[in-house]
Amino acid sequence: MTGVESIDASTDTHACKPKLHFDGTVKELSNDVTYSSAITPMLSSISPRYGTVVGGDDVTFTGTGMSAITTDYTIVIDGITCPVKSATTTSVTCTTGKRPGLVKSSL
Repeated sequence: MTGVESIDASTDTHACKPKLHFDGTVKELSNDVTYSSAITPMLSSISPRYGTVVGGDDVTFTGTGMSAITTDYTIVIDGITCPVKSATTTSVTCTTGKRPGLVKSSL
């Protein structure tokens, strides 16, 4: 299972109800999941902000509390896998793939 939660708040913890998406149905789970800034990686920047449709661009995600193990990551941008080429505790870099035409953005 994977998930993404974007929180614009200055609090150290945040609770939310997870939702499970499966075969076109959505089920809200009954127990809250609590995110804690002490154990959750924090993304501070993405560079570059734009790339080409031909792929081959290195994209670096910078933050804190990140894993230095490249296999801990699966990065998908607009439905296209972005293989991880390096990772540290403060950044992860992947190389974009070729876009097969205009794709609705998922970021």
